[in-house]
Amino acid sequence: MLPAIRTGVKWSCRQSWDMLMSPVTPRNLRTTALLTSIYQLLIAHSILFVVLLCLAHAEQMRNLLDMDILDQKDSGFYNMSPFHNDMRLKTAAQLADATENALYVLSGIASVYALSAIALFFGVFKNKPSLIIPWLVIEFLGAIAVAVIIFMLKDTKLPILFGGQCAYLIICYTMLLLDGVKWYVMHSFYQSLRTMNKLREIATVAIPCPAPGAIPYQFRREHMYLGSNGYKHILTESPDGQC
Repeated sequence: MLPAIRTGVKWSCRQSWDMLMSPVTPRNLRTTALLTSIYQLLIAHSILFVVLLCLAHAEQMRNLLDMDILDQKDSGFYNMSPFHNDMRLKTAAQLADATENALYVLSGIASVYALSAIALFFGVFKNKPSLIIPWLVIEFLGAIAVAVIIFMLKDTKLPILFGGQCAYLIICYTMLLLDGVKWYVMHSFYQSLRTMNKLREIATVAIPCPAPGAIPYQFRREHMYLGSNGYKHILTESPDGQC
């Protein structure tokens, strides 16, 4: 009974592993990469929309603050206040400027990320590996930056929102790990495209044709493509060597 149980457990583990790795198999890799690129496209544009919305609110806040400063200057209350409203308004203006500048930088980063997501989608859809490289580089550098920021914020008050420092680190690094899985899927698809491009070199083979009065050679072109069980061949015949 024990060998049968062990065999059953081993078979169950093998089935679970095959099911877990099925999205990155040659049969499903392109579909997984295409769905991942669509998801990244939506996420990138959502982030860009939120950052631009925050930037618009920051600019409106800065304009209202400037109008408030001018109103208090005109009323004479700006320099006569016993509570030093001038210092408070200057501090608020500096904070508004810093927030606005930070949002400008974030909007630039979000725009670059959105453009890389667009290139990623077309690279997957058109099978062009060169369009996938920008997203791979930006995502890799962004993951490193996010990991450093998560570690730097562990001693602040932010982990309290997650129920403690341990829960904060587990949740954040789990999300980062899922992002790493997406990067691995896209990198695997990129490597498969490069391999396919190398194997897609057309081989023209001349075959003697002894029939009199006919074209002396037949030409056959060999194409390779990625099938469900590995690389396969397609042979097409053409008398002039063109497919």
